[in-house]
Amino acid sequence: MNEQATTWQRQKSTAIAAMFGVSLIMGILIMAFLPGNPPGGMPLTIQLVGNVLLFIFGFRWLSADSAERDIRRPLWLNIGVILLAAVFVPYYLYKTRPAGGRLSPILNFYGLVLGCAVASAVGATLMGLINPPAVAPVGL
Repeated sequence: MNEQATTWQRQKSTAIAAMFGVSLIMGILIMAFLPGNPPGGMPLTIQLVGNVLLFIFGFRWLSADSAERDIRRPLWLNIGVILLAAVFVPYYLYKTRPAGGRLSPILNFYGLVLGCAVASAVGATLMGLINPPAVAPVGL
């Protein structure tokens, strides 16, 4: 493997690790803000920042993968990834992988989505164990 390919792999791995880290922190923040907030959850600003960070790291992975494969993504694909990542990222993976090697990357993508959800749940659980939410007294 040449040096440039190693750099792209490192960038892709870093982006995935960062997505797991953001998901874990978001889970912690959900539990940290839960006791003082209505059922709607945590403040919108924190949710927005978390989602933007996930998009940035997702696009970082996509850029590194495109550069590694020497592929130029069209604008409509980038817009599609922003609007409906669950459809357009698998489409990108399908179009950029050779026949016979397409299913694994697509399943890995959905595994990443599930893994981020699990990381968020782990963060929420850890925060709940460290600082359990206050329970309102039952009818006096």
